[in-house]
Amino acid sequence: GDDSSADRTIPTKVNGLNDVMAIASGYYHTIALKSDGTVWTWGDNIHGQLGDGTNTERNTPVQVKELSNIIAVSGGYFHTVALKSDETVWTWGDNYYGQLGNSNNYNSNVPVQMVVVGNVIAIACGGGQTICLRTDGSVWTCGSNYDGQLGNGANKDSNEPVLVSSISGIVTAIAGGLWHTIAMRSDGTVWTWGNNYNGQLG
Repeated sequence: GDDSSADRTIPTKVNGLNDVMAIASGYYHTIALKSDGTVWTWGDNIHGQLGDGTNTERNTPVQVKELSNIIAVSGGYFHTVALKSDETVWTWGDNYYGQLGNSNNYNSNVPVQMVVVGNVIAIACGGGQTICLRTDGSVWTCGSNYDGQLGNGANKDSNEPVLVSSISGIVTAIAGGLWHTIAMRSDGTVWTWGNNYNGQLG
């Protein structure tokens, strides 16, 4: 985001970006949420993950199109997710696995609303999956499910959110790894599912 493509060995200020309240990153793109509720992105854009209506790579921040009142952001491998103050979820970028959660598998270079799930209070991304935590403490996921990372007892990808099964109790926090997913319950226990090649499920 410093108007170049040169590697840096010391921190460099991002050009023209102030009043930032939250940050996130994808594989090759960066996301910033400003205090006015707008979202700004830069980096790789081959799948539309910058959300500016183009597929052009950017080395300075661009504003995500027609998106306001955002309170949280998250980045996946090649997609981006935002949570609005009205508890709806908006997604853009790569949708090969259905990780945008809008009932199709077409990439989008502008934000689209995730279907089915409302009352969302937290979001997270894995490599090819999107994770949502609802006010009732339930967890909903969509996208890649080859390794079971959607947690619904199957291995089939889903382009609509599905309910994570077999977590009794209230979930209070969520996170995503490349091919696995993590949840913390209100009792302080941690629950994991998905790929376990390196023992990451604990």
